Amino acid sequence: MDNTKQDNAIGTMMDRLLDLVRKDLQVKTTMAAFRDFVLEQDEELLSNVEEPVKGNAKAAHFRQQGNHFYLAKRYEKALEKYNESICYAEAGSDQLAMGYANRSAIYFEQGEYEFALLNIRLARNHNYPEKLMEKLDTREKNCRKKIDEGLAKNNVPCPRMGINVEINPKIPFLARGIGMKQYPGSGRGLVAERNFKAGDVILDEKTILSVVSVANRYLNCSHCGISNQHSLIPCPNCVHCMYCSEECLAEDKPLHRFECGFGAQIGNVTFNCSNMGHKLFFYGLKLFKDDLNQMMNYCEKNANTGSDPFTLDYRKYDPLEEFKHFMKSKLTCNPLVEYTFKLCAAAAYVVLMKQSSISSLFPSKSQKQFFLNCLYNCQRVAAYYAWDNNTPTGIIAAGLTYTAKVINHSCDPNAMAFYDADRVKCILIRPVRKGEQITYSLGPAWFNPGGQSVSELSFKCRCPVCRFGSPQDWMSLGKPLPPNARNDLGMCMAVLISDTGNDAAKLNAFQQIIQRYDPYLPNMDLSLHLRIYTEKLKDAIVNENVKLNRAKVAAAVV
Repeated sequence: MDNTKQDNAIGTMMDRLLDLVRKDLQVKTTMAAFRDFVLEQDEELLSNVEEPVKGNAKAAHFRQQGNHFYLAKRYEKALEKYNESICYAEAGSDQLAMGYANRSAIYFEQGEYEFALLNIRLARNHNYPEKLMEKLDTREKNCRKKIDEGLAKNNVPCPRMGINVEINPKIPFLARGIGMKQYPGSGRGLVAERNFKAGDVILDEKTILSVVSVANRYLNCSHCGISNQHSLIPCPNCVHCMYCSEECLAEDKPLHRFECGFGAQIGNVTFNCSNMGHKLFFYGLKLFKDDLNQMMNYCEKNANTGSDPFTLDYRKYDPLEEFKHFMKSKLTCNPLVEYTFKLCAAAAYVVLMKQSSISSLFPSKSQKQFFLNCLYNCQRVAAYYAWDNNTPTGIIAAGLTYTAKVINHSCDPNAMAFYDADRVKCILIRPVRKGEQITYSLGPAWFNPGGQSVSELSFKCRCPVCRFGSPQDWMSLGKPLPPNARNDLGMCMAVLISDTGNDAAKLNAFQQIIQRYDPYLPNMDLSLHLRIYTEKLKDAIVNENVKLNRAKVAAAVV
C-alpha cells in the first residue's frame, strides 16, 4: 500500500496514531480498540460530511468549467469536468446530453473519431436539444468523412502482448512450466520448471476486483479500472462512480449498492485504494449468496491458515473457492503496516455501520464483531494481492489478482510485471533457466541507478544484489563484453530511433541483444538496454490496451 499522505479523515487519524507510536505510548492492538479510537473522533471528523446529490445547476457549473479547459486545449482536464457534469446531471435532463456532446467535440479534436461518434449517439439518446441538433449532425458527418479518408487512429495492436508460449491447461492465464516454490527470506515465489527466453509473456491475469482512487473517479471505470479514453457513463443514483460501459455498470451493481449514496463518507476514510478492503468483503458475501452465517463459519475457522494458488483449477472456475483461498492467505507484515490496516478497516466499519441498509445485515453482537474482524482480514488481503496503477501524482486505480502476486521482488529482476486496464502481465526481460526464481522489481534495480532506492521499500530486501552489498558492488561481477558487442548495441539503438521500424521490430531487437549477451550481466554497458527494454514493454502493453479499446468502440459505431 502506497504511503502517500491523505488529506482526509483517515489521514488525520493516521497522523494521530503515528504520534502515539512516536511517543512510545502503548497502542492497544485489538480491532475493538481501533474501532473505539475511530469513534472517539467520529463527531470531529466523520459526522459532518456532506453527501452531494444530482442537480442540474451543479451539472451546468461543472460543464462551464469544462468549456473553459476546452478552450485552453487542456482536453484531459476538460473531459474530467464534463464527466463530473454528467455525473451530477439529473436523469432525463438535457444537461446529461450536453455533457456527452461536449465530450464528442474533444474526441473530434483529438482525432478519436470513433469515440466522438459514440458520444454523439449518447447525446442523441439522452434528450439533446433539437435546436442544437444541426451542430451534432455536422460533427457526425465530419467524423465519418475522416474515417472514410483513413484518418482514424490505429486500432490494430502491434505487437500483441498476450501469452506467447504454451499455456498451463489448469491455469490458462499462466505459461506451462511455471511453478511455485518456498524461498528462504521471501516466502513463496514463482520458479521456472523449464528454460524460457527474453520476451516470453508468461502471465496475463485478469483482475478480480478493481477500485479507482477518489482523485480519478471521473476519469476511470469504477468496475474494471480502465480509462476508456475517459468516455464513461454515470451511476444513475450517485455522483461518485462512472463506468466504461453498460456491462460494467450492471456487473458492479451488486457491490456498488453497499456504498451508493454515501461515497463522500467512504472517500473520507479511504487511504489511497483501501476501499478495496470492504469491496472484497461484500464480494465474498455475494459469493456466499448473502448468507452471512455461512461466511462467518468459514472465515472464522480458516482465516490465516495458508493457501496455494496453484491448487485451484481454473478450467472449472469457481469464484467462491478463489475467495476462500484469499481468506486463508497467511500474511506477515510489520507492526506499523498492521496498524494502517486496522485503522482503515475500523474507519470503514464505523462509516458503513452508520448506513441502515448495512447495519441491518449484522443484527447480533457476534455478527458485528465478525464484520469488524473480517474487514481487517480483507484489508490485509486486498493490500497484499492488489496491484496499483501508479503515476508521479498518485495511484489511479488498484486491481486484485491472486496468482500474479506470487512473483517476488529482486533488485536483479529477470521479469517485469505490469498492471494496466484490468490485467496484470508478466514478461521475461532476460532468459530464465530451469530452476531459477522469476522475479520483478518493485522499483529498485541495479540497471536503473536513477530509480527508486531500496531503502524506500516497505520491507528489508534480501535479494542477491542486497546480500552482496550495493548495486555498484553487484556490477563488479559482470564480464567485459566481447569486441563485436559494441556494434550490436549500436545497431539495436539505431532500430529504436528508426522511423520505419514498428514497435514489434524494436522490441525484437532488444530481445535478441539481451538473449545474446545475458551471460555477461550484470554489465554497465547493457544496463541502458535493459532499462529501455523494460519501459518499451510497458508502453507496448498500454498501447495494446488503448488500440483494443478503440477497436471495440469502432465496431459499435462505424
